[in-house]
Amino acid sequence: MQLTAHFADAELGVAGQEQRLIDNATFLCTTLLEPIRAQFGPVRVHDGYRSPDHNAAVGGKPDSYHQFDGTQSAADFDCPQASYQAVFDWIRWQSGLPFDKVILENNAASEPACIHVQVDSAVPPRRLAYIGSTGAGTVYTPVSVK
Repeated sequence: MQLTAHFADAELGVAGQEQRLIDNATFLCTTLLEPIRAQFGPVRVHDGYRSPDHNAAVGGKPDSYHQFDGTQSAADFDCPQASYQAVFDWIRWQSGLPFDKVILENNAASEPACIHVQVDSAVPPRRLAYIGSTGAGTVYTPVSVK
């Protein structure tokens, strides 16, 4: 099932899930992923919704927005036609998007591995930006946002 014009429920991990999770994924796609796609072309989602068991298995934080608790949602992604840095910088400096957090996540070799973006449909956006390690990273470096 399509959540929005360019994103399907399976991509966000909510195929066959309860309506609240589908609604959270739809909000995430409409609010953040579709505008990012409009700017950079195709968006490849690495990870969207995670059940609590899956979140624990991949080393996610216990309060991860990937669990879609309440009205929260998150996705890890990349844009094959643009660099991680270009997408990250556009989101935090130029987009004006109502994200809660955006994180440029690096792998063990300190190379960009994905961009994490999260949103809560019931809470005003904090628009926080960080660079850090993938997984349940505890050390993130805050960076500027406009």
